[in-house]
Amino acid sequence: MKNKWQAAFEVAKYTNYDFLHYENDTEIIWLKDRKKKTLMCLLDLDLSDSELESITDNIFNSQDNLSQIAGFLVKTINLYHLTEKKFTRKFKSKTLKVNHRTVNNLEKIISNPFYKIDMKYKKPKDDAFYKRRLMSRHPFEKYMIKFTPMTLLLVTLNTIVLLINLIFVHLFNTYELTNLLAVSHYEVASGEYYRLVTSTFLHVGVSHFLFNIFALYILGKFVEGIYTPWHMLITYITAGTIASLFSLVFITEGISLGASGAVYGLLGLIIIHLLITRKIKAKLIFQIIAVFAVVSVLSMFTANINHYAHIGGLIVGVLLGIIFNFRRIQFKYTIIAAAVLILFTMFSHFGMNQQTSIHPMDDEALHYYEEGNYDAALEVVNNSINKEVATDMTYYLLGKLYIESGDGEKGQQYVDKSYEMDPSNEFAAKEKILEFRKVQDYESMNEAISKLDTPVEDKGLQILLDEAN
Repeated sequence: MKNKWQAAFEVAKYTNYDFLHYENDTEIIWLKDRKKKTLMCLLDLDLSDSELESITDNIFNSQDNLSQIAGFLVKTINLYHLTEKKFTRKFKSKTLKVNHRTVNNLEKIISNPFYKIDMKYKKPKDDAFYKRRLMSRHPFEKYMIKFTPMTLLLVTLNTIVLLINLIFVHLFNTYELTNLLAVSHYEVASGEYYRLVTSTFLHVGVSHFLFNIFALYILGKFVEGIYTPWHMLITYITAGTIASLFSLVFITEGISLGASGAVYGLLGLIIIHLLITRKIKAKLIFQIIAVFAVVSVLSMFTANINHYAHIGGLIVGVLLGIIFNFRRIQFKYTIIAAAVLILFTMFSHFGMNQQTSIHPMDDEALHYYEEGNYDAALEVVNNSINKEVATDMTYYLLGKLYIESGDGEKGQQYVDKSYEMDPSNEFAAKEKILEFRKVQDYESMNEAISKLDTPVEDKGLQILLDEAN
């Protein structure tokens, strides 16, 4: 049988019990379960019947005081005796039950299946370690010792996806997985909504991964310790998904990925929980701010930080915090929070659809083309055609690359094909308008102008339109 400090630590880790108090005189460790309004006592003394009855009488006489210390009306107290002597005794009053029971195996108290696995491979530490962890007054400590399976699962999934992506990038020299899972405005607006979820498990590199996972692990244990694994999963998925959607209202080029939107959702949830339960303390606020200040400063060294996703995730976390605490607040605030969450999601979706964008592979090819790196641009264009994701922009760039190589006739054919696929493509339309103006075909020129979307973004094309008017 394990010593009582290790036993208390394992109970606090794998159950809903938290450390409450240690009595030096009786050497009893007190734990509490707020949800069940129950106290647990762990002691390893061989007591005579008279001593056991004396302790029980003291407990009945101290019921009000114990309830005050625990912060709730105590209905049941279970005393577990970690001795070889076997007995079970039950005492009861009108308002309190006191049960005595000997245990020689913690599995009778801890039903979590992971406990058996953990105990099989973990080496026990000295009493001082368990005592220090349990009695710590650090506001995060009681949550950090909790076994939080959902947080570990999410960290594991993020790690697996990172490793697979690194294999794709460094061994196979391809960004296939990144292009498949990351968020891009063009592809989400085209109906690939799954990317809003998958992008929250994808990271561009090790440093990006470590920044997010550091915050996910700490805040995840906090959230899961306060609520349940399902609350943790709902917050991660909901905040990450809606945060990515919200960012697409403002970011229409390139790709976005990472767990930061979900992480900021966890932060918003924690802040609201602390406000509602009135557990805001200067030290705790400082520590939360310090964690995110470090993450934010370090993340500055990573390019293309999606701050819109951070804002979106924080808003969703705050709203979920109000919804999850519906029992602690007036119900009308829960309804308002749920309505705002729905409206925020609808606004993000509507705002995303009001923006226009090009395929991320076209965006990459265009970037190379404008830099004069024609070989790289051609490689991306060919990749788009081979993957059967070519767009009107793909063929426009292919035409321009042929023209640059000296094959103007074939290049013009591809530019014409691009224009036929989408007459509102400003790049191809500008080529056609110049062609019509050159041969003074003003009727075709005006027809081409009428097919453009307004306002026009390309400055060169706008000059042509102004001249035409």
